[in-house]
Formats: sequence, structure tokens, C-alpha cells
Amino acid sequence: MSDAQTEKPAESPPLPAVEPAPRKAGAARPPRLALFIAVLALAGTAAQWYVGRSQVAADRSRAEETSARLQRRLNTLEDRIRREREDLDRLAERIGSGTAAEDSLAGRIAQLEEAIARLPGADRVRLSWRIEQAEYFMRVAIAQETFAGDSAGALTALTIADEHLRDSADPRLLPVRKLLAADIAALRAVPRVDTEGLILKLTALAGEIPKLPLRQVAPDAFASGPGGSPEGQLTGTERALAELRRALGSILSVRRTDTPAPTLLSEESVATLVRGVELELQMARLALLRGSGWSGTVYRTSLANVREALERYFDTATAEGASALELVDELAKDAPPESRPDISGALTELLRLKERELQP
Repeated sequence: MSDAQTEKPAESPPLPAVEPAPRKAGAARPPRLALFIAVLALAGTAAQWYVGRSQVAADRSRAEETSARLQRRLNTLEDRIRREREDLDRLAERIGSGTAAEDSLAGRIAQLEEAIARLPGADRVRLSWRIEQAEYFMRVAIAQETFAGDSAGALTALTIADEHLRDSADPRLLPVRKLLAADIAALRAVPRVDTEGLILKLTALAGEIPKLPLRQVAPDAFASGPGGSPEGQLTGTERALAELRRALGSILSVRRTDTPAPTLLSEESVATLVRGVELELQMARLALLRGSGWSGTVYRTSLANVREALERYFDTATAEGASALELVDELAKDAPPESRPDISGALTELLRLKERELQP
């Protein structure tokens, strides 16, 4: 190359790259994020306000609809009341157009009764009606006392029957009223039984039966008794015989007692025994509910069977057994009467009079 050639200018060295300064910890976030969060909170508040306002509007609409419906019903009722008042006014005008004796319904009824009384045979018809009513209530009383055991209901029915016979004012019915008085006195003498209380006690006793302890049949262990002489003075054979006698003496014993001997029962037998006692108590409850003339006998028989089972198979020496036995005795003492009074005499006499003397 010649010196005249233009030399290339020398290239300058590259400048070092300037790195951004690291962000310091805890520096404030850009304001855009805070603005975004504020916008979201404002939007949520606006949405909640809009939903609440819509709900209030819906509730107001339903309230207005209900008020309108009630107003329509009220208008309908007012129209019906107005029409009924008009009908009553017209009826009052029709009633008031008659005489003074016909101004009231009571006056018309009185006139009707006077007209019936003037009819031939009216007294006989009235007497027959009262006798039929008395007979009906006598039959009701007999059914209540005999089949339902309801002495209070039978007493009420006989009292009404006696009132009908009294209002008839016929002396021929005096024998019937005399028998009725005796039947009423007999019903008042029947003891009142707390049926509900007895049934509750029987139910409680039935629940305690499976928990009662049974009588012990044999001891859990056999204990030997004292020997006849010191063991040191006995030979081997004598000591063996003494031990044998003690063992047999602990197994076999002779004593006199009035209580029945206990019976060894298996688990199945115990379950059967408990179920049998529960059935006897159930029979006693049914007898109380039935309330018929034989309910007292059935009730006492069932309680007697329960007492016998308690004394024979259960340990009545314990507190539970003694309490159950005492409860059975208390229930037997409050038993309903075994017989019911016969209150059919008055009805029999009334039927006899109807057949012979009270015929029209």
C-alpha cells in the first residue's frame, strides 16, 4: 500500500453496559395496583347496593299485591254483609206486619204449643214420649255399667231417666221411680277406682321384672366344717374320712322351712318365666281397660299369679324383690270390685207397665 491511501480511523472501545439499580426492599408499589383495588371495592359496593335495592323493590311489590288482594276480599265481605243486612231488614218487615202476639218467634212457639195441647190425645202422646226417653236412658245405663264398667256414666243416665219420669207426672210410674232411686243409691256406693294410676303402676312393675334377682339354687363354693378332733391326732385314714364327712356335710343339709324350694332354671327357663309374669301384668291392665263385670276377678287372679311367681323364683329378701312384692300387694288392695250392682229392676218394671197399664 501507498502512503497516500487513507488509513481507517481507529475504533473506540465499547462502553460498558449500565445495569439498572436493584429495587430496594419495602419500596412502595406502583400506584396503579392501589387504584385497581379501589376500583374493585367500589364495584363490589355498587353491586351490593343494586342487589339490595332490587330485593327491597321486590318485597314492596309483593306487599302491594297482598294488600290489594286483602282489599278485594274485604270489599267482597262488605258486599255480603250489606246484602245480609238488607235480607234481615226485609224479614223484619215481614215479621212486623203481623199482630203483637206474632212479633216474636217465642210468641209463635207458645201459640203452637197451646194448639198442640188442645189437640185430642196430646197428653197421651207426651206421656209416651217421656216413657220412651226414660227407657232409652235406662238401657244406656245398663250398658255402661255391665259392659264398660262406667259407674259414673250409668249414674248420669239413670238420673236423666228419673227426670223424664218425674216430668210425666203419672202416679202409675211411682214403682219405677222407687226402683230407680235404689239403683242410683247402689251406683253411688260403688268405689271409684283410679284406673289410669293402676295401669301406670302395672307398666312400671312390668319394666322392673327382668331386673329382679333370682333365688340362688346352690352355693358358689362348698366350705368344709370343723373337724371332730385335732388333725394332728388323726391318722391318714381318719383324716381322709373326716374330710369326706365335711365335704358331704357342706353338700347335704336337712332343715325345715315353710318357703318353697327353689328350682334350678336355665337361661331359656328364666326368659320364659319373665315373659309369663309380664303377660300376667298385661292381663291385669286389659282387665282394667275392659271394665266389665268380671274385670275385678281377672285383675285379682293375675296379681295372685304374679305374687306366687315372685315368692317362688325371685329373691324377695333383696331390696328390689321386696319392693316389687310390696307393689303387688298395693295393687291388689286397690283392685276394682268383683261384682257390679244389678240396675235392671227399674227397666223391667217399666216394660211391664208399658205392656199392661200404659197402653193407649
